[in-house]
Amino acid sequence: MIRDWTQYLPDFWVALGQTLYMTSLAGVLVITLGIATGLVLYLSAPDSWRPNPVVYHAVNTVVNVGRSIPFIIMIVILIPATRLVVGTPLGPVAALFPLTVGFTPFFSRLIEGNLRELDQGRVEAARVIGVTTPQFIFRILLPESLSGIIGSATIILVGLVEGTAVAGAIGAGGVGDFALTYGYQRWFTQLIVIAVVSMIAIVQVIQITGDVWIRLRKHKR
Repeated sequence: MIRDWTQYLPDFWVALGQTLYMTSLAGVLVITLGIATGLVLYLSAPDSWRPNPVVYHAVNTVVNVGRSIPFIIMIVILIPATRLVVGTPLGPVAALFPLTVGFTPFFSRLIEGNLRELDQGRVEAARVIGVTTPQFIFRILLPESLSGIIGSATIILVGLVEGTAVAGAIGAGGVGDFALTYGYQRWFTQLIVIAVVSMIAIVQVIQITGDVWIRLRKHKR
């Protein structure tokens, strides 16, 4: 018996919209919080701009713990907190909380690495001429590290696409949930292929956009 896969297209478009929603909003949250956390790690590190061992080791410990927990376990651990914050642990909106908590530590570590690539001579020169911390951050540190930050943001957005698929397996919706519910559980190979191709397309768009942005950034310098 040949089944008509086209009847599931409306459900697929809804799932695709949910995946894009989760990826974009979680991406904004993760990138914003990750840059802020990465800045704290860089600025407060020993022999850095404003060394602060207490702040550095506290934030460093939190980041290391967050990175150590597999995302699927992180989602389960955060179910009570997600229910408290959102009101339900199910759906795309609820998935934003574990996605943000789960991916921010990794991204903040990438940002710290990007910032550490700044030439130490620039740091010492800025210190000698009396540059303030906000001036150092927004006029020297972030502009000089922008290409690396864009590359790291590209990596984390691709990771978030994969994260939405994992979240979909436990009720977040999205393409991952579509592939599991309509494809795998019903042994409908065409739907699994559609889901996989759509995920690949999203990742390719993100990667190509990031690469183009980095090249444009380098050409302007």
